[in-house]
Amino acid sequence: MSNENDDLRRIRALSATLHQHNFRYYILDDPQVSDAEYDRLLKELEELESRYPKAVAKDSPTRKVGVTWTPEDFVADKLPSVEHRVPMLSLENAMGTDEVRDWVERVRKGLELTEGDPDPPLTVEYKFDGVAISLLYEDGVLVRAATRGDGVTGEEVTGTARTIRSVPPQLKDKTPPPRIELRGEVVLQNADFEALNASRSQDEGLFANPRNAAAGTLRQLDPRIAAKRPLDVFIYGIGDQEGIDLSVQKDLIDHIERWGFQPCPFLREASGADELIAIYEEVMEVRDDLPFDIDGLVIKVQGAGLREQLGMRARSPRWAVALKFPARQETTKLLDIQVQVGRTGALTPVAHLEPVNVGGVTVSRAGLHNPKEIARKDLRIGDDVVIQRAGDVIPQVVKPVDSLRDGSQKPYEFPTSCPECNGAVHYPEEEIIPYCDNFQCPAQIRGRLEHFASRRALDIDGLGEKLIDQLVTEGLVTVPSDLYSLSVDQVAGLDRMAVKSAENLLAALEVSKGRPFSRVLHALGIRHVGERVAELIVDDTLEIDTLMAADEERLAQIEGLGEIIARSIVAFFEIPAVQNEIKVLRDAGLTFHQEKAETSGTEGAFSGLTVVITGTMPTLSRDDAKQKIIASGGKVVGSVSSKTDLLLAGEKAGSKLKKATDLGIEVIDEEELLKRVGD
Repeated sequence: MSNENDDLRRIRALSATLHQHNFRYYILDDPQVSDAEYDRLLKELEELESRYPKAVAKDSPTRKVGVTWTPEDFVADKLPSVEHRVPMLSLENAMGTDEVRDWVERVRKGLELTEGDPDPPLTVEYKFDGVAISLLYEDGVLVRAATRGDGVTGEEVTGTARTIRSVPPQLKDKTPPPRIELRGEVVLQNADFEALNASRSQDEGLFANPRNAAAGTLRQLDPRIAAKRPLDVFIYGIGDQEGIDLSVQKDLIDHIERWGFQPCPFLREASGADELIAIYEEVMEVRDDLPFDIDGLVIKVQGAGLREQLGMRARSPRWAVALKFPARQETTKLLDIQVQVGRTGALTPVAHLEPVNVGGVTVSRAGLHNPKEIARKDLRIGDDVVIQRAGDVIPQVVKPVDSLRDGSQKPYEFPTSCPECNGAVHYPEEEIIPYCDNFQCPAQIRGRLEHFASRRALDIDGLGEKLIDQLVTEGLVTVPSDLYSLSVDQVAGLDRMAVKSAENLLAALEVSKGRPFSRVLHALGIRHVGERVAELIVDDTLEIDTLMAADEERLAQIEGLGEIIARSIVAFFEIPAVQNEIKVLRDAGLTFHQEKAETSGTEGAFSGLTVVITGTMPTLSRDDAKQKIIASGGKVVGSVSSKTDLLLAGEKAGSKLKKATDLGIEVIDEEELLKRVGD
């Protein structure tokens, strides 16, 4: 039976592991664990955090969609970035019929239904195994297409989307809504996938599966290439919208076909867990006969009022769930276990496997998470192991086949020194992930530089992974501050660089000196200090000297931090190399302070007020309204309570309006909001 300390350690370990997997899945398109394994880890973290709410970090994977940053070269060097006005959230997963029943019970409880009340209306659709896309139509015309990205920021792929046969450039409607963002899945049907692979030369190589082919095609910079590949889009939902309510799924399905999209291939109405399970079993029987890949079913509660009452979690709606299919498994040889080193020094073991075809994909590597995971499964080099692509996507090592051992298998010993620099390895207090102690480890240097230059940190245009690798290999850069002493001649002398590109890089470095203190703090790469945590710290401490002098007790008092983050910050600034790096960066001109006057919302019409927003405004989006309230001194929260001072209500305000009225909370509309802020 675990104790509290064990559970808190597990929370930290799970968070770190999930952040890594989110990054590889959503940003690199190079996942190292299966969907099922990821879902298991996330569910475990959710259960632990429910028991220890004070241990929930602001950047916990349970509060986010994906990750909070992307490598700079992933966006700037490839496709323009797009901010989603309404986040493209992920769905809670149900792994089997028991978890479906649990979800239905949670829905009933959220809707305050009693034993005699009927179940709420539900719909069931295919969960396509493709790539999510957002299609924005204004006055019926396609104006932008974007990938999901991390859920908040995606990539613009309008040129590619225009080549897709099932995406109408204009909605077939005489009176289309002023603005409608349709969300769907880009897929490559199985027959088209086979034909595409058959047409590729040996030099081009083969795509692993239809999903990878669809993802690669969607991100093509040249639409002419995409036009030769027959992608399809199936619409399943909406994001931003004006002048229309499509919260009933059947209404949405009716509209999309009328607008010129291909019809929904599967939509069932249901009520209660028994009907959902019957549909699940029916689809499982015909799954392999479908012309495209699916990896589960999506279940949704119908109606804006019910959805409003159920509300949203940080990373998913409570009114929808993805019922995943079971994983497929194969057996292969574990040839070796190798360790990768991340930017924080974390050592992550990776299984190297004898290539095996699992569900149509050749698998040769699988993530192993940490040394305890290897020991728990008793994995040995040379073992026959069971591999599964859980969720039909990502491989994982399930277990060794003990009965096939013949004595030649060798137990694995985790390295006691870093495989990159031979530095000492240690386990931080109460953690199960080992770390390299050497701040100058080449793997850490490259990782820190990539993070430092990333879009959500200092956003240094042109400083991508390949250039960073050259700078480190040539010995020109060992710490981020070295970037600011580079010369044009040094950079121009590198492979595939020239004087003009070198000048552009130095200009981008000069621009980065003007980034605000919170971005600089985030760029330093302190463990557990993400973008939002950095903002909280800066708003409290205002300048670097105060932060570096603060002890754990002082930092833990900052709202949203707690002991774990405070301990990490203090340990970071105790490193002599870090102290020197701060000095050099400050001398180079980077910003390490924030004036009080720069803090948004210190005074204004909403100063000191806690505000909740609900319903649809006539002209403002929720985000626009939120920014106006914050700029006028207010604080915006998600739910109504006795501590709420004001409710901003639009059309179809739902249960929040009723609760606010019952509590005697003042209610205003958009017109009053604009009047108070002076717009």
